[in-house]
Amino acid sequence: MIPHAPSPALSLIDRLGQTDLGQRAVIVHASETWFAALREDRFDFFTKLAAKARAEGHKAFLIRAERKASQRLLEQPHLHILIGPHSPQAPHILHAHPHYIWGFWMLDPMGVHGRAAQAGRVFDPDVIDHHAARYFFNGVSGYMRRENVSKLAQPAPSAAPLDPAYAAIFAQDIDHFKQPQHYMSAAEMISAVAEAAKGRRVYLKLHPAGDAGRGADLAAHAARCGVTPSTASVHDLIAASDRIVTQTSAVGFEALMHEKPVILCGRTDYHHAAWVAEDPVDLPRAVEAAPVALASFPYADYFYWALAMHGFEPAKPEFEARVWALCKAHMPRL
Repeated sequence: MIPHAPSPALSLIDRLGQTDLGQRAVIVHASETWFAALREDRFDFFTKLAAKARAEGHKAFLIRAERKASQRLLEQPHLHILIGPHSPQAPHILHAHPHYIWGFWMLDPMGVHGRAAQAGRVFDPDVIDHHAARYFFNGVSGYMRRENVSKLAQPAPSAAPLDPAYAAIFAQDIDHFKQPQHYMSAAEMISAVAEAAKGRRVYLKLHPAGDAGRGADLAAHAARCGVTPSTASVHDLIAASDRIVTQTSAVGFEALMHEKPVILCGRTDYHHAAWVAEDPVDLPRAVEAAPVALASFPYADYFYWALAMHGFEPAKPEFEARVWALCKAHMPRL
């Protein structure tokens, strides 16, 4: 006898009118590759959320966000969770995405990354449990650094430490986005940092998933500015550099676990822990000033605030209760 494959955690909505959604269902709208991943239950975040929803008496569904039926469903009084699409925003909609740090997730009423409500929250270290924060920070950052873990696979750690550098620039392939999140182009960022460095070593790491042609142009520009392209692990580059410069990259958040000053050239939800430069003219001064301005920043408290207090970790026993409390707060009333 051939055993039956387990049913997916989220029931597929194939045709409206032929699916009994029940009252106040949880409906996940997933785009592109997210849809395929959720069909195969690849993420504990949604598997556990769906099980919790059913335990609380609500049905849990999945629909491909590109379908017209998805747009019609968004108007109905259910709890809708979007993964992939950036819009719309509404009281009964939450936005999900893996966090900057592996193993954690974002779930936010406004959006993710620079669009998130997290960006508007006030970080107050005085209300943080400093002992718990340091314990959490040491555990997460210690593992990530020791095991060379990042959001994307990294080259093996260097056999010997990299030569020290004035700065490391982590470029993204986002300059062509129709809805920009950056304040300046990657080329402008490289030019300004090189100006501030005054001949001191600066590393540049291109995004490994970026367009090869645009990456080649950026590397050529960096070479003209005296900036050294590198394919080393992000952790090696961060450890070797006195400051980290990026637009909105997750690497900027990862640099916080190294307690390195970060200069952001784009809109993010972790701007509280960095110096933000909104104009290329201001960037050389920002690059010089940031290490002094951020010398006493409470990185462990911030890491704990962003990840443990406002992020969600499916591996933790309290995950279901915490994530459902947020879902319930945004569930439409009967």
